[in-house]
Amino acid sequence: MEQDAILSIVLRVVEQTNLARVITHRLEVSPTAPLFGPFSPLDSLGLVALLIDLEEAFDEAGYPVTLSDERALSQTRSPFRDVPALVAYLATLTKES
Repeated sequence: MEQDAILSIVLRVVEQTNLARVITHRLEVSPTAPLFGPFSPLDSLGLVALLIDLEEAFDEAGYPVTLSDERALSQTRSPFRDVPALVAYLATLTKES
């Protein structure tokens, strides 16, 4: 799957996630936005919800992925820290499927 298509899905899911969040706790919707960590309003429960929504979106696109597994959580730098890291991680996962 091309990185532009991955980015498009990620940003769409972030926009959908924001619909359920109060304005002060919404995520930035941009190709360089932080997702999880000190510069993001997303807590661990919010991250889990976002990952589930992303898994569903990629499954619907024909690329089933699992984001919350040992492989992702054991990395030195979290693939969930920002949009570029997540897109790069998803690119590796979609190449494998």
